[in-house]
Amino acid sequence: MVTCLDTNVILSLRFQEPTAPQVATLLDRLDRVMVCGPVVVELSPRDPGAEGWLSQQGIEIDWTLDQAVWRRVALLHREHALRQRRSGGGAPRRVLTDYLIGAHAEVNGYALCTLNARDYRSFTELTVLVAGQDDS
Repeated sequence: MVTCLDTNVILSLRFQEPTAPQVATLLDRLDRVMVCGPVVVELSPRDPGAEGWLSQQGIEIDWTLDQAVWRRVALLHREHALRQRRSGGGAPRRVLTDYLIGAHAEVNGYALCTLNARDYRSFTELTVLVAGQDDS
């Protein structure tokens, strides 16, 4: 199975954050890992060498986001905006890249490894792996 990595997972590994050992343990059990283009975009301000590092680690980059991904993003973003307005919260504050990352994984039938499952709770068909949880 292919597992996509969220930006926070890459940052944890790349900069040896406190969660890095748990992330590494989980990733050691995975067959094929990749990131989508929006992850590289999020990494670029903090890590201009991210693409090279990803390649050295054997982490693929999928630069394609097809029409199904964009439609899923539009649907979930619209639903989130409606919930925000109904609750009196105003305009949505969720980051659009979270929707792109989640939709890319969900539409393609991939799992997603993140450190914050809450960001992806709207993705009902997405398998979310969280480093440090159920790492038996």
